[in-house]
Amino acid sequence: MDICQAVKPHPRGCVICFEVVPGSSRLAVPSGFNPWRSALQAHLTEEPSRGRANRQLTEELAGLLGIPGQKVEVMSGQKSARKLLLVRGISRDEAVCALEKKLR
Repeated sequence: MDICQAVKPHPRGCVICFEVVPGSSRLAVPSGFNPWRSALQAHLTEEPSRGRANRQLTEELAGLLGIPGQKVEVMSGQKSARKLLLVRGISRDEAVCALEKKLR
């Protein structure tokens, strides 16, 4: 599993590609890695209405990375299952390390 493919460097931090399953019975961020789409998978318990699933994803990712929630934002895919998240103030390597630990 090479999750490095899902995390790209960005001038302000890094960008992480996610595929989400909203309305799931369990919460898991990340829940796996899809090598064909080079994206991390996430199962969210919130439904995709009024931005609740997006908020849950950004809050869970911020908690995992140990940063404030306002440093994570959905760059694209607000109304899609495939999302790009900008994580400000954390390097690609730091993000990959934290995500790999969670997936072990």
